[in-house]
Amino acid sequence: MVWLSIGLFASLILFVPKLFLYCENSDTTLTKTMVFINDWSNSVIFITLMLAVACQFISSKIAWIIISLFSFIGAVFLKNVEQYKLLIGVFVPTIIHVYLFTIIFMLYGAKKSKSNYGYISVALVLLIPIIIINLELARGSYLFSDFSKELYLNNDFHVLPVILSKFLGMTDGTEFYFYESIWLKFMMFISFIYCYHYLNWFSKTTVIKWHKMLDKKKMIAIVVIWITVMFLYWYDFGLGLLISLFLGFIHVILEFPLNMYSLKKLFY
Repeated sequence: MVWLSIGLFASLILFVPKLFLYCENSDTTLTKTMVFINDWSNSVIFITLMLAVACQFISSKIAWIIISLFSFIGAVFLKNVEQYKLLIGVFVPTIIHVYLFTIIFMLYGAKKSKSNYGYISVALVLLIPIIIINLELARGSYLFSDFSKELYLNNDFHVLPVILSKFLGMTDGTEFYFYESIWLKFMMFISFIYCYHYLNWFSKTTVIKWHKMLDKKKMIAIVVIWITVMFLYWYDFGLGLLISLFLGFIHVILEFPLNMYSLKKLFY
């Protein structure tokens, strides 16, 4: 319950300013306050990640206080460091969460069950990006509607492949074209790791046994939330995306302890 409270509180700090700024553009004191809070979004992710590390590796209350203090200090001093902003603000909630942490969880599962098939699965997940990057993509093989491209660009979905490609030194990170081979490959890679991450949750049921905790009320709540989000996407795609982002923040932060636990069990 403690981490659930931390996760919900942190997610609200991340979400509320973004929702307010999406709906309100006036130059008021409240708007400036929301801009200020939003500027510290990376710090919220960083601090919760450090607290998750502390949950798994530290038991002393004094050490917990020290870790918490240094996390706050680190968040302040690192706030404007470019690599920190990329790692914490961009890659932790996306590439690291859906790909690296998934691989760590799979490795832990393979080690725990001593499953050769588990290790083969990890090897395949690592191999797929290599296959994608070496694909021969003929011009004209992929066509996107103007509506799809507009949604993709207006909601900044192209930002992640651009930043990732620049981080890897494969582009200069200044331009994005839908039909260039390099961008198609990055979009394929990102699509693959997100899809695999979602599907991997179904294989986690035997480990986490979350399906046994479902009852009628929880099932109804899930269906209501899903229908609400779908309606918001239809009504205002950007608003629907923001609500999905909030749910995503909850998922990412609540999973931090599991990520750290899996990492810990790989070496202990």
